[in-house]
Amino acid sequence: MDVLGIDLAQLSFDATLLQQTGSSHYAAFPNTPEGFEQLATWLREHTVSSLHACMEATNIYWQALASWLHAQDYSVSVVNPSRIKGYAMATMQRNKTDKLDSAIIASFCAKHQPTLWQPASQEQQRLRALTRHRDDLLQTQLQQQNRLRDTTDELVRASLESLLKAIASQLETVQEQITQQLRAQESFQANLALLTSIVGIGVVTAAKLLSEFAELDQYESAKAAAADAGLTPSQYESGTSVRRRSKLSKMGKVGIRAALYWPAITAMRRCPAIKAFAQRLAARGKPKMVIICAVMRKLVHICYGVLKHQTPYDPAKAFGHTSPAT
Repeated sequence: MDVLGIDLAQLSFDATLLQQTGSSHYAAFPNTPEGFEQLATWLREHTVSSLHACMEATNIYWQALASWLHAQDYSVSVVNPSRIKGYAMATMQRNKTDKLDSAIIASFCAKHQPTLWQPASQEQQRLRALTRHRDDLLQTQLQQQNRLRDTTDELVRASLESLLKAIASQLETVQEQITQQLRAQESFQANLALLTSIVGIGVVTAAKLLSEFAELDQYESAKAAAADAGLTPSQYESGTSVRRRSKLSKMGKVGIRAALYWPAITAMRRCPAIKAFAQRLAARGKPKMVIICAVMRKLVHICYGVLKHQTPYDPAKAFGHTSPAT
């Protein structure tokens, strides 16, 4: 199978084609539908039939091209940029250009055969777009509220108050659209009920989980799901003297980590099993933030379990038969 390494930017992308015959070809294209058609013509000129395309998950620039390649029945991998950077360092690359980057990505793909990417369903893409838009509106609302607090000019305050009313109206509209999207699909309805059976997980958080995670129950394990959210611990040890404190890897979906912070706080207060879990960590001298992150990771494990087995949250299954905290 031929390999295509793609280095993406907002307006263009560079492509290096490594063929089974041993030949290598390079070209650059606009990152537009017209550029995708130019890529298709270029591939036909080189008699490419089977292809494994590989690119980095850089911002949102990769999504349109990855979806287009997948629709052409090509194999597609979307790789964490840290893997490509590590591969470049391991191969002693001293220079960095767009052309060279595409060649490095192609070489990485040929050597390591990364996992194939599958696009989300249209329903999940819509839910993801709506939940992200809601997050953006909330961020904008907070920014304007801070400006209003610090502004004394009457005209500016009137403008900001009007803007905040518009943002609040849009938030209500988007939340209603999210609710409608969740109701429209039976699978969303069933999974929403399962996730909200977990103490601390409300409709907003459940919608975020359903939109951002790939099919949560399709991960190989609960640990894999937690790793995708960047919630697994990262250890640093060397020899007998270097023992750095473990910390979160944070190599994963930052939106998931942000969405689980307050649910973890709520679960520690209202769920006896999770409260007892947190107390055991505190008794071992764990700092507060370490405990919260451990609870966030535990929530991902529980979410994985209820979706995998399609059964509501049961503390006895999640934690074993432990005595509830007093």
